[in-house]
Amino acid sequence: MEPMLLDLVNSRIVYPDGPRDELGTDAAARDWLRSRGYEGTRTEIADAREVRAVLAAVIRGETSTAALAPWVQVMRRSARLTGDGLSWEDDVPPGRRVGARAVEEWASLQGPDGSRIRPCAAADCQHFLVDHSRANARKWHSMEICGNRAKARRHYARSKETAAAEGS
Repeated sequence: MEPMLLDLVNSRIVYPDGPRDELGTDAAARDWLRSRGYEGTRTEIADAREVRAVLAAVIRGETSTAALAPWVQVMRRSARLTGDGLSWEDDVPPGRRVGARAVEEWASLQGPDGSRIRPCAAADCQHFLVDHSRANARKWHSMEICGNRAKARRHYARSKETAAAEGS
């Protein structure tokens, strides 16, 4: 399965003309979950909505990682011997499977140099990004959108300062 954490935390963005929420209705949430390998049951929908809010708050630093405990505490793996060797199977209650997967993906992005998942640095952006750069220094979810706007604002401010200095 493809990673889903970034899609999940970016599935609700509030724009000036209103929110865009890919989990906003049960039908939309069911489609979203099914496209990611889930059944789209009511418990999965509730779990996805709940973990999304908690992970967004954790990633933004608004709450501690302890808020992830409801998913971490139910995560279990069982080993099974097969003809090909040992296989590991997740044993998570149905009502926490979506969240457990998202929390596991989040945990894999934590490291000694900090988190690889973070909010976009643009003050007017609500997107999250996963930084795959060697230096772990990426700032914007999109260089074309947020990065260019930030650079344009800095250029405008420098131009204004230069013009003011030359005018004095």
